[in-house]
Amino acid sequence: MKILTIGDSWTYGTDSSDPATKSWPAQMANKYNVEVINLARGGNSNQRAIRIGLEEICRDPHYDYIIWPLAPGSRTEILKSGKWHQIWPRSNSSQLDKIYTEFWTPWNDVQITMLLVLQFALSMKSLGIPLYVTGLSFFPSQYKKEMSWINEYRDDFDFNGLGMPLTEWDIGIADLDRKLKSLRAINKIILDIQPDCWFDVVTDYLSLTEVQLTYGYKTQNFKGHPDDNGYHALADFFAGKIGLNAS
Repeated sequence: MKILTIGDSWTYGTDSSDPATKSWPAQMANKYNVEVINLARGGNSNQRAIRIGLEEICRDPHYDYIIWPLAPGSRTEILKSGKWHQIWPRSNSSQLDKIYTEFWTPWNDVQITMLLVLQFALSMKSLGIPLYVTGLSFFPSQYKKEMSWINEYRDDFDFNGLGMPLTEWDIGIADLDRKLKSLRAINKIILDIQPDCWFDVVTDYLSLTEVQLTYGYKTQNFKGHPDDNGYHALADFFAGKIGLNAS
């Protein structure tokens, strides 16, 4: 079996003793006797991850599975002079980041991530390549409020009842009604084909006491990313999700 993994530093293996052998894709390849091509890189946005994924699949369509753990939704990339540049709003590293930050909100994270997942999932489905998408460094649990606006809207124009900060957005009532209905429909399609899309792997799996005891790590000792044992736990998590059995 040949598997493609895309994503950011959590999939690249940052803070492991050796990303080439101790990232979760590398440990999964070794433990489950499968070939894994890991094209994740530190700081990648979801836009960059799926661009790299599409480029790789077009060059080599002979993959049996793609695993895409979602990265932070606030990141993006732009093309300048033929080179892609990574942008991370809320960072003060460049003037461009500051400009993006002025227009960025968690509501943007949710909407853009939903559209990216839908587009990539449907693309892979059309090519007949199984895909698994879930939340890793995206932390879906941080967006409960925004997701509740979508899931709890009752087509009644009661946006105040949802707790939406309408004064912050210059959008008409009819437009907002249509947007929430559209996002709800998009989310239903996503969950039909990627049920674990909004599962928070770190909060609801990696941080569980029983998982930490089983694999011999403590999340409070992580230096921003898992250690080798934490990546081992992630290797087993993702292997289980795509039906691999240890050799």
